[in-house]
Amino acid sequence: MTESANSCQAQGLRARKREATRSAITKAARILTAQKGLNGFTIEQLCEEVGVSRRTFFNYFPSKEDAIIGHLLDEFPAGAIADFLAGGSETGVERGPHGLSVTLLQDLYTLTCAMVEELNFTREHFHELLAAMKKEPALMMKVMGGAHEREREFTDLIIQREELPPDDPVAGIAAALFGSCSHRTSQVFFSEENTVPYEHLLRDNLLAAQQLFTFSHLTFEGTP
Repeated sequence: MTESANSCQAQGLRARKREATRSAITKAARILTAQKGLNGFTIEQLCEEVGVSRRTFFNYFPSKEDAIIGHLLDEFPAGAIADFLAGGSETGVERGPHGLSVTLLQDLYTLTCAMVEELNFTREHFHELLAAMKKEPALMMKVMGGAHEREREFTDLIIQREELPPDDPVAGIAAALFGSCSHRTSQVFFSEENTVPYEHLLRDNLLAAQQLFTFSHLTFEGTP
């Protein structure tokens, strides 16, 4: 095996170990919170449960609350963002009557699916987080804040990709509508009876929204 291959293998192993440690901290934080409440255990006790040092904990998370929320606060995968932004600036990209690229919705779908895959957020993870939030309802505000921040990030990405003015309402509406479809998708995806992959559920919700706006007439007095 070459030196380069050895180096790549070592880096891959370190990355997997880091991810395993991070996931173990989040899992233990959620379970302890569900059992004892947020103030029922210390960071030191959490570290002892996982078998890591306090310093290691703070290498991954700034607080217990962030450890409980885990990957939900992560940034978008860099490669997926680059692909999304490039989709609006490619030579010859087709645009609709208002100047938006016709692949915007498709590319938002691709970006979201890439993020879901990166998160690897399973039904087990969801129920662990739900149990922690039932014990500590205030955590729901942090999750909701993360969702609002995610919508703002989507808005900024759309503005950048489509070269829109910062205050253009189209980007915010697009992000909000897409966020609603994603939220509905997650509700169904994490239900006990669901067996359908996330990307298929999101696709069907987006197609339903597209039909609603394409085939429903909407007129207001005094508007063209």
